[in-house]
Amino acid sequence: MPSRLPPLQRRFVEEFGNLYASHGLKRLNGLIIGLLLSAQEPVSLGDIARLLNRSKGLISEAVRRLHTLGFIKKIEGPHSRRDYYTADENTFVNVFHFNMSAVRKNIAIAEQFLHELTTARNSQAWKRHLQYMEAFYRQMDAFYAGFDSTWGKTKRNMNI
Repeated sequence: MPSRLPPLQRRFVEEFGNLYASHGLKRLNGLIIGLLLSAQEPVSLGDIARLLNRSKGLISEAVRRLHTLGFIKKIEGPHSRRDYYTADENTFVNVFHFNMSAVRKNIAIAEQFLHELTTARNSQAWKRHLQYMEAFYRQMDAFYAGFDSTWGKTKRNMNI
């Protein structure tokens, strides 16, 4: 493992970090995913910390969360006492599922409060906003309903 990232890889990793931060997520998670996507081989926890110039404890916590979400995977490496990580083949579809769970949570919130607002007074604007919210996220959910199967077919035909 090199002691520093080459400039192109560093820019890619930084862009992933910035992308995550721009969506209100932890920048560090984006940095880790960017690093693992661009790494030629699995990367140890210590190397992730060193290459991103972060503490091993902070990296360990972030990696554990990303692994739990299915964004990265833990594998055996050349040194059996170390944990090694790589980008999961399903990283992007797992991020998609994570985002769609937020869509479905928005639908549930809108439904819950629309139901509770039936008895509230002076709530017409709020009710209208919730109706738009529910309709928007329902349409998004319907739009992406067949995405998993479509992506599966595309992925099988890619020959990568």
